[in-house]
Amino acid sequence: MIFATAMAIGFLAGTMRSAFAIAMIAILIGAAFTAAAVTSSGPVSFLPLLLAVAGYNVGLVNLVIGMLAFSRLRPALAR
Repeated sequence: MIFATAMAIGFLAGTMRSAFAIAMIAILIGAAFTAAAVTSSGPVSFLPLLLAVAGYNVGLVNLVIGMLAFSRLRPALAR
């Protein structure tokens, strides 16, 4: 579920087309994990952080691939 949520966040961050927003959300993912790790009473696993970062990047890449595919199909749809 972490991967899917991060992928959706990455996709939606990319639709804003703002480099600041994309970078800020990436920083906030790390900050949220750090805050959760600091306030945790037990040991912390880094697997959720890795899944969130991977999902975020996959979401951004999916957006770029989708925009590229749509731009190539646009002339074909106009005929």
